[in-house]
Amino acid sequence: MHIVRTLTAVTLATAVTALSAPTLTAAAEPAAASSVYLVQGVTGSSWSLSVDGEEVAEAEAKEVLGPYDWPAGTHTVTATDGDGEEVTATVEVSAGESLDVVLHRPVDPTGAPLFTTFENDLAPVKDGSGRLTVAHTAAAPPADIRVDGDVLLADVASAEEITTVVPTGVYPVDIVPTATEGPVVMGPVDLEVAEGALTRVFAIGVAADQTMDAVVQVLPLPKTDASAPTSVPAGDGSLASGSGTAPGAWLLAVGAVLLVVGGRRLRRP
Repeated sequence: MHIVRTLTAVTLATAVTALSAPTLTAAAEPAAASSVYLVQGVTGSSWSLSVDGEEVAEAEAKEVLGPYDWPAGTHTVTATDGDGEEVTATVEVSAGESLDVVLHRPVDPTGAPLFTTFENDLAPVKDGSGRLTVAHTAAAPPADIRVDGDVLLADVASAEEITTVVPTGVYPVDIVPTATEGPVVMGPVDLEVAEGALTRVFAIGVAADQTMDAVVQVLPLPKTDASAPTSVPAGDGSLASGSGTAPGAWLLAVGAVLLVVGGRRLRRP
């Protein structure tokens, strides 16, 4: 009888431990919220922005709102102008993401505005450097993005962007129609890339109306202990090509191109 009681006690203790352990683990690891910014990229107009049915703010062109802590999952974003025109889209976010949700015109300026979301690359950068990202969110055909007169990325379509790591400094950036020397549809804009920061540039406006402009956003980044980049490998694909080195004095100082990605077009409910 004594043996039976001992075995029963051990069995009950094991069962209690097994039942309580998962509960303690789940409570200690809450899901991280996303950090979301809303960018009003429709020139010449004011829009009321709402998230999940609740009004956030009345935003003028070039305003960047946030960051907002959104839980992971699906959210509804709505923009309404003074004439009652409404644009609605759903945004899928993952835990811990940093996103920009941009309201902007499509390539056809007569079309209704739309939302496109871009993920912010907040990976660490080397000491003495920062990350520069340029996105095409304007009513304009594919274009070339130039820095100090040299083509860094060719044939960039709406909702595409380029991201690079560069030494700290001021860089003149402009946009021209693809495979041309001009006329310039935006810029040149002197962009100051701060150390340990992500400098985001959104090209907005309507090229045909000469209302092109830029929205600039700066986000802090962690730094590494390594020195700043001083060279860049030769480009390929849609990058400006060369014979082993990147063209132009500025590109000789640019760090490696990290990614060329498109924004996520958001579906309308």
